[in-house]
Amino acid sequence: MNRSTQESLAGGCPMSERTRALVEFRNITKRFGATQALKGVSFSIMPGETLGLLGANGAGKSTLIKVLSGNFLRTSGEILIEGERTEIRSPTEARDCGIATVHQNIDDAVVFGMTVAENLLLDDLSTADSPFFLNRRSVMDRAQQVQQKLGLKLPLEAPVEELSASGRQEVAIARALVKNPKLLILDEPTSTLSAREAEKLFEAVADLKRRGIAVLYVSHRMSESQQLCNRAVVLRNGQIVSEHQSPLDTNAIATSILGDLILSAKHVIRRSDQVPVFVGRGLRVRPDAVPVDLTFRKGEVIGITGLVGAGKTELLEQIYGAMPLVSGKMLLNDRPFKPRDAADALTRGVAMVPEERAKQSIFPGEGLAKHCSIGAMGFFSRYGFIDLHKEVAFTQDIIRDYNVKCPGWDAPIEALSGGNQQKLLVGRWLKHGWSLLILDEPFRGIDIGARGIISDALRAFSEYNSVVVSSSDPEEVVEVADRVLIMVEGAIAGEVMADALSSEELSEIMSRTGAARQGVSGGTLQ
Repeated sequence: MNRSTQESLAGGCPMSERTRALVEFRNITKRFGATQALKGVSFSIMPGETLGLLGANGAGKSTLIKVLSGNFLRTSGEILIEGERTEIRSPTEARDCGIATVHQNIDDAVVFGMTVAENLLLDDLSTADSPFFLNRRSVMDRAQQVQQKLGLKLPLEAPVEELSASGRQEVAIARALVKNPKLLILDEPTSTLSAREAEKLFEAVADLKRRGIAVLYVSHRMSESQQLCNRAVVLRNGQIVSEHQSPLDTNAIATSILGDLILSAKHVIRRSDQVPVFVGRGLRVRPDAVPVDLTFRKGEVIGITGLVGAGKTELLEQIYGAMPLVSGKMLLNDRPFKPRDAADALTRGVAMVPEERAKQSIFPGEGLAKHCSIGAMGFFSRYGFIDLHKEVAFTQDIIRDYNVKCPGWDAPIEALSGGNQQKLLVGRWLKHGWSLLILDEPFRGIDIGARGIISDALRAFSEYNSVVVSSSDPEEVVEVADRVLIMVEGAIAGEVMADALSSEELSEIMSRTGAARQGVSGGTLQ
């Protein structure tokens, strides 16, 4: 590589300024009890470069970010800042080292009820040296200085909650830049942005590069890393497994993210020719995404896979009524279908096991029987009262049929392991004759035994119904599905029968960056 190429990869910094890394990780490990989240991670970030950090869900990206930003203490290894060994024990110490972080949830980085100006200066206002009473004029003067210095066009006196998502993100980034950091960490910065808002962010990142500020850009979207990054590293199972120079080869990156997958369908693949249970036409995960067409038939399990953030959950929650329909039309059993909410979807024959089990499916303190009967109370009620004997018998059937390990039907849900909770929550839906059953990440956090029981139950249920299983782990999808849809950036980038899917083909499909902007659609196998 010649000198000019090296300089362009570092954002134009002269070689003399780049001989020493800005930040260097040397054999960093992080352990949580028996779980090792980071396993000897070593990498460096040069001054003024934009480094992409990529990896699948659970690869260790969030842990790495939190170690670098001072939220977690490393277990072992060394962190060097400009060649000096450094201890980063808190976010304050990270800022003192010139490291600023904008985390994925932008609303955690701004304070509602305060103005844009107050949010810009929040770190200064919250120090021990800040005055007890704030002078509004001085806050505005300082905020205007920040605005002028950073070239912002924000309404300083407006409440921050009145800004768009991109506006609040601009405030969060500006606040991070107030202290003149040498490194800015952006964690999934486009996850809540439209395509137009994302373009504004890309312009901001390019400006940071021109100003010599290094950026650690964490994203599941390979097209963004390809557009923005001088270099990228891939994290898998807590280890750096590959490094890629610009121009980034997205196929090689996808292969590296996925690793040595064993995509083997051990069940008999069914090619259903039965009438469609569900048909969706022109569905979008967001207003600026490409429309998606879907057909789900009785007698098959449809798997949907793709990296975290591909749009799987947004698509399925619209079908279930948990999110408003962005666009398009849906038919259920050949009748128009547009549920007002999840309860309406249930009454019409569509059920869903959501991704966040702890937040969306579990009621702390309630017993197993209540968790089994909720969502189908009409089945257990008589003259407006719950038939307790029927409810208990139903719960005991689920415990027996799905081998749920528990103290008894009246035990609190917290008494069960994660795998047994999931068997109970899936089992309660399989006891009813839903036309369409949707499961979002049903195997997350459960052992292989529970996974096998759930997979077998879903395939048996699908003999007379339609089942959709979504997972960011392709191996999980292939284990249970007949037909697999691959989502990339909000669009269906490919469709294949489960027994024909290879890791090479999956890598190639998932590397089709920009699918949501280029008009790729699918999911209509007849």
